[in-house]
Amino acid sequence: MSVLKVSNLSKAFGGLQALADLDFIVNSGEILGLIGPNGSGKTTTINVLTQVLSPSTGEVMLDAHRLTAMKANQIVRCGLARTFQNLRLFNGHSVLDNVRVSQTIHCPTLLSRLNALPMGPERVLRLEAQELVERFGLGKRMHALAGSLSYGEKKRLEIARAMATRPKFILLDEPAAGMNTLEINWLQSAIREIRASGVGILLVEHHMKLVMDICDRILVLNFGKKIADGPPELIARDPAVIESYLGKAH
Repeated sequence: MSVLKVSNLSKAFGGLQALADLDFIVNSGEILGLIGPNGSGKTTTINVLTQVLSPSTGEVMLDAHRLTAMKANQIVRCGLARTFQNLRLFNGHSVLDNVRVSQTIHCPTLLSRLNALPMGPERVLRLEAQELVERFGLGKRMHALAGSLSYGEKKRLEIARAMATRPKFILLDEPAAGMNTLEINWLQSAIREIRASGVGILLVEHHMKLVMDICDRILVLNFGKKIADGPPELIARDPAVIESYLGKAH
């Protein structure tokens, strides 16, 4: 079983303390929700975990790997993938090619293992990419340009592309944003399938029904500090969480 461990993580931008002494653990096959008001530090947390931003203090460990000492591509090779709140697809390339690009992160070691297979490495990689495209409901758009997809379809492609790196953990940054009810229902099923495969998930999301229905635990941030951490039923009744984020109506 793999573990993603965050210890004493802080990030300051000049005089602004975006994160302060953040600690949490995500285990294989677990979904940890990360919620809080806008500006509370949720996306900053993902950016620091993936070295888009360097932490001011603290460390991030994935099993024995100290991610805070690595570059972004090395972090992905260790098994940590992510999606982006602002989509970063290759819009001028096909859906399939967007997924295949992510497979190259492991090519130096992956090809050496696949060379012995009868169908050959290129065939294996293409089949794996096609299966991911089908799995995320984009089979009929496989050869369409990514830029021609609807917003919900682009969100699905972002997740498929992240999964093509064969992650141990995936960080989902507001995957339900801009989705309709049917798409959110699909997303919920897809996230559960990812968890069932043994991948740990950190879910940043404002859609509270999705968070409460699907997460094993929820961590709540406010002004960069952790104010609560526990199962959904306890978080929903926590006075500090209600006051700062959920509101009495929820």
